Amino acid sequence: MDSHAHPENRKSRMMVFFQTPRGRTAVNMLIVLVAVFLVYRPVLDAGFVWDDLLNFQHRAWLYHGDLWKQYIFTGFNDWQLYFRPLVVALFVLQARLFDGAPEPMHAVTLGMQLINVALVMVLAQRTMREAGKRNLLLVALAGLMFGLHPMLVETVVWIGCQFDQMQVMFALLGLLFNFYIRKRWPRAIIVAACFFLSACSKESAAAYPAIVMIFDWLFRGARHATLMDRARLLMRENWPSYIMLLIAGVAYLCLRKIMMGSVASDVTLPMLIPDGARVEEIAYVYLKYWSVIAGVPLELNPLHPVENYSFGTSTSTLLLRLVPALALAAAGLLVLTQRFCFTGAWVTIVGLYLFPVLGFFPGHFDGSLYHERYAVGAIALTAVLLPSVLHEWACLLQPGAGLRRVVMILALAWLAWAVASVRVTLPLWSNDLALWRWASSAHPQSSLAAGNLISAEINAGNLQSAYRRVREALDQNLDCDYCYLNGFDLAVTIGDLSLANATKQRVRESREFMRDRSMTQTYWRIAGFLEMRLGNPNEAEQMLRESLKLEDSESLSHLLLAETLVALGQLDEARDEAERAVQLAPPLDQNEVQHMVEFILAGNVMYGQPMQPAEPAADN
Repeated sequence: MDSHAHPENRKSRMMVFFQTPRGRTAVNMLIVLVAVFLVYRPVLDAGFVWDDLLNFQHRAWLYHGDLWKQYIFTGFNDWQLYFRPLVVALFVLQARLFDGAPEPMHAVTLGMQLINVALVMVLAQRTMREAGKRNLLLVALAGLMFGLHPMLVETVVWIGCQFDQMQVMFALLGLLFNFYIRKRWPRAIIVAACFFLSACSKESAAAYPAIVMIFDWLFRGARHATLMDRARLLMRENWPSYIMLLIAGVAYLCLRKIMMGSVASDVTLPMLIPDGARVEEIAYVYLKYWSVIAGVPLELNPLHPVENYSFGTSTSTLLLRLVPALALAAAGLLVLTQRFCFTGAWVTIVGLYLFPVLGFFPGHFDGSLYHERYAVGAIALTAVLLPSVLHEWACLLQPGAGLRRVVMILALAWLAWAVASVRVTLPLWSNDLALWRWASSAHPQSSLAAGNLISAEINAGNLQSAYRRVREALDQNLDCDYCYLNGFDLAVTIGDLSLANATKQRVRESREFMRDRSMTQTYWRIAGFLEMRLGNPNEAEQMLRESLKLEDSESLSHLLLAETLVALGQLDEARDEAERAVQLAPPLDQNEVQHMVEFILAGNVMYGQPMQPAEPAADN
């Protein structure tokens, strides 16, 4: 046998493979994945933004010890309502593997996005095949629609959105297994397991069993039977799946109850009955999410403050919002027809996925009316069903090829807008200072944006700018707790006693003081720092210990306490606190903290310099 013929044989086999349906499908998917990767390539150099800074730079248990076993179930980020152990455990793994560096964590998030794009394409192709259609171009369009959707930039750039990525990943996997596993009980167990894992990633998986049933209605039912016969046959054939999904849901709720102590805290039946204003709000948010799904040019800002909207003031406005919302929701009944069943399934599935965030449950967790990231699951399944929906309506395009060209041009225009929007928005989500300057310019009255911008300015070393913003907040009497908390920190750091007293008083007057654990802990740490600078080590020790009672894993509090104890002559305790400060420092900062500890234990003053009021140094 001639060994020189082997490369030619391999090349020939590859050419034959790429001419097969499976080979063309692989090439199609590869092209889409490469396109998505290239558009999002800059994310690999992004930093931490928003809660990522707190979570990955101040949560020492992520890097050290066994406390993570407690926090994966409850208490992460001081959450009271969220139960997301799977992704919190993933955060621990990433933190320890990557020593707190943001770039590899961004690579993980981008990898999740690419996996979900591949799953969307496989599902889109399978749904088309079940419907008797084949079109690789439409499958590629489905992948590009999800992968490059302009409203989902934050889910790829913000590491905290791994909750959304993981939830969608297990949801899509469950739907795939529901297609490919023929035996009823293995299928039922695996699909239910995917539901459980999806729910343990994020609560938006709540409607997943109903979504599975809709897919079963489309592809497993006797399509030409009467509705009652079709439903009866569906239950007879798939009851193991529905029983196992029920068991998985109950298991999730029991685990949540055991670990958190409640399933839905403080929610009563009367609270779930909306008044006219809330009905209008629900209708508005529902229509807004449809705009998000369509990817039309909307405000891509991270915040949509509730106070910017007004509901319940006009009957005509209520009707203008309620009527189209009800008409759109009612279009989901098309799922029961034969002619437009995919369209009906799409509308119904979107409504189910969005139900937890539409406002039926009262309250706004972070002051925003809606968030684009909450639509990620609805957008994924929109992309999955898009090829089948387009085929379903293809008869309307038969009269002339011109209309088909118009549709193709619109699709290309949408993709061009999507790519441009993603590339413009990426830098804004890649840097915390840029993110909050953007948010603050769009919503100058938002206290959340103002507080986060001051923090970002301080972290970036722009002390003059931060100082000016704190003064403006005081002058305008802005209702912004974190403006004053961050201002208190800045004032003590630069030695402005007047500003320190003013901001300290505003924090103490806050409604959230002593209720918000993170705020209270930070306040006591800064107050202890202030007493150090005022030459009151006894008071400083007391306040720093109050801070450590609330959060013992913060390195800076231990470092401040070590210097205070040196000043009090308690050297043995100071060494213990110094050692604890080094142990709890993020891996990338441990060498720096070690040098600081050695400096302090040698009797030098680092943090306790006397207050000498001065203007902050010029910004970098």
